[in-house]
Amino acid sequence: MFSRFNFIPVLRGHWKGLTDGRYTPPRPDISARLATLVPIGVFVLMWLRQGRLSTPGALLTGVSLLAGGMLSAFTHLSTLRLKVKEWVGSSEVSRYEVEKGMLDETAAHLLTGSLLCALDAASLVIGMNVSVTKDGHLYGFWAAFAAAISSYVLIIFLFLVPRLYSAYVEMNDVSPNLNGFVERQKRKR
Repeated sequence: MFSRFNFIPVLRGHWKGLTDGRYTPPRPDISARLATLVPIGVFVLMWLRQGRLSTPGALLTGVSLLAGGMLSAFTHLSTLRLKVKEWVGSSEVSRYEVEKGMLDETAAHLLTGSLLCALDAASLVIGMNVSVTKDGHLYGFWAAFAAAISSYVLIIFLFLVPRLYSAYVEMNDVSPNLNGFVERQKRKR
């Protein structure tokens, strides 16, 4: 019954995705994993400095829109993953292993980001009802908590953009002239 509310596999997939796949077996990506500690610093800083969120409603709107965007990106990613699965049946099986891994990793990041956006929205709504100044500023625990979650969502977003672009480039055989991963050759004079 409670398995419907078990988010641990999503979070575990997100954590496993923070690896450096250039090695066999993959090694932890230390810089990515260290970046996940930033929200703790944000929380502590907001709490100790008695930080406030002056426009929590705007943050709530942004988080809600981002949750929707991440969920729609996930549905598109699922379609791409099915396409790769069809291609794997062909003769180029090994070529698509890297793309499959990138899509699987990105899916876990997108779903983790969506979950955190929902948690962030809930914390903002609760905070806006129990911990707001007369000027409408969110303060205290709820401000620090929302800021920490928002910073983690931002980090996930920063993880996702290069991964989504890489998946797009690889899946669609983007021309080297337009591929951002290919450096231009300097012209000889």
